[in-house]
Amino acid sequence: MTDLVATRADAVASLWPDAERGALYAVLDACDEPRVPPLVRELGPALAVSLYRGAAEADLAAIAPYLVQVTPRVLRWIGETIWTDPWGIFAVSDAPLEELRTHFRKFLLVEAPDGDEWYFRFYDPRVLAKFLPTCDATQLVAFFGPVTRFAWTDLDTYGVTIAAQQWFDAAAPEPPPAAPPLKPKIVFRRT
Repeated sequence: MTDLVATRADAVASLWPDAERGALYAVLDACDEPRVPPLVRELGPALAVSLYRGAAEADLAAIAPYLVQVTPRVLRWIGETIWTDPWGIFAVSDAPLEELRTHFRKFLLVEAPDGDEWYFRFYDPRVLAKFLPTCDATQLVAFFGPVTRFAWTDLDTYGVTIAAQQWFDAAAPEPPPAAPPLKPKIVFRRT
């Protein structure tokens, strides 16, 4: 990771306090994990919502990314059921579910260097781990938004890799200045 993002390996149990206080979320990828839609239906809209809206929400329900508030029971389910698959990512935030949904929806489509729009699967842990080091400070601030930490499965340790902005600390009054833009630059679009 760049020096703008700190990562560390940790036990999945380190996320337990966030789950207990209602600040742990996951973006679960139904495209790679067909066991996600049944869990989402069981949890209901108070705890689980599609990142798609409108016709896409119904049409793509079987392959959609879902934002789920992770309770201790859901954390156990992830660990026991889908842990070794590319199931998605964790996000730690004090924001409510709908605020996070709105935030993450901004990143579903991105503008490619040639002007085309691409789906951006930021919730795939293989993508997020490669994406974060390419970001400058401005991009990280936009991408993290209300999220204090992201985490994903670390298959080497069966724990998690936790990523946080280096300056996301009460002792650091503001982020470092933005680096020159990277080429190609991803432009986030609202959907």
